[in-house]
Amino acid sequence: MRKALILGLVLSLFLAPCLITPASAQGSPLPAVELNCGPDPTMDVHPTSDAETSVTCTVANPTSASEVISITTIEWDGVLVEMSLSEDSFTLAAGEEDTFDILFSGQTKIPASVKYSFEIEAKVESWNNLPYGQLPEGPWVVNTSHIGDMYIGEYGMVELLLSDVTTRYMEPSSEVEFSFQVTNKGNSNDLLEVVFANAADLEAAGFTFPGGTYVSENVDYEGTTSVKTLSIRAPSDVSSDLRMPLLIRAQSGYDDTALFSEINIQLDIEATSSSGGIDGLDSLSSDDTLLYASIAGGSILVILLIIVFIRVVTKRKPKDGNLPEVAQPIILPDEPNEVSGDDEFDDFFSDLDPKSSEADEFDDLFDDL
Repeated sequence: MRKALILGLVLSLFLAPCLITPASAQGSPLPAVELNCGPDPTMDVHPTSDAETSVTCTVANPTSASEVISITTIEWDGVLVEMSLSEDSFTLAAGEEDTFDILFSGQTKIPASVKYSFEIEAKVESWNNLPYGQLPEGPWVVNTSHIGDMYIGEYGMVELLLSDVTTRYMEPSSEVEFSFQVTNKGNSNDLLEVVFANAADLEAAGFTFPGGTYVSENVDYEGTTSVKTLSIRAPSDVSSDLRMPLLIRAQSGYDDTALFSEINIQLDIEATSSSGGIDGLDSLSSDDTLLYASIAGGSILVILLIIVFIRVVTKRKPKDGNLPEVAQPIILPDEPNEVSGDDEFDDFFSDLDPKSSEADEFDDLFDDL
């Protein structure tokens, strides 16, 4: 009877830890460890981020003796992300606890569809200065583990593509159409939107939007929208020249923090003239009038130069068909040894005598004039 009582006490001593959870192991005379970790982490992989995240865990010794506890990685299948532990060994007195971090580091622009599972284990290496190999074997050595998932956070990023960004010159009541596409630069599927961001200001100035001020399309990761169009119509009555900007904005429909992609286009409208002048003339600006006057004046000058040139170089043919007489050069006589009584300049001006039979050398030149 006495032997049966002793055997029952021994069995109850070893089987008791099997009937209790680690949370109720406070002051337990047997080796045990508790491990609690925070929520599953999400990594920010935006191009401007550090692409790092972590989760904090608490390891505790719930027993009545000191323990040496190790932390090891049981499972990690990450390829684009690395996992590490800030600490992997703890020496804890009875009832003591400590914290450590599970660190994740990767690269930016990882698709949001990526998810990695991980598992870590907290294991008692020694209890009350007894190494793990000397501890009694069985389920009463309560090691524990934590299983979690590491997620990639979504971010939105867009790029507006518009080939012609030059100023649009419009007439009253005319309409201009804009064709564009938007590329999804984020890391997940997104609803890409394009709006006329300053539509309210344009409407106040008399502009209208026949097709609305907004278009959108669901676009896959790294995809591009189909060709989209939006149009704007100028006011029907403009009393003075009107110049206003049109701000076309592309944005993410799922990420309110994503940066916009914007293009600013100038709209220029020339006012219609209300004066009663001659049709066509009253619509000319002062710059146009000066330009046309300069062209007309230049044309008249060119015509006059052509006429003078023709009259100078063209000579009338003689009636007898012979070549016109060419004036002979004037040959001065040699200076005599003795000065005669006549004026020394008489012979020099003899060709100026109106009775001279020799024709003036310029007569032929001006005959046809």
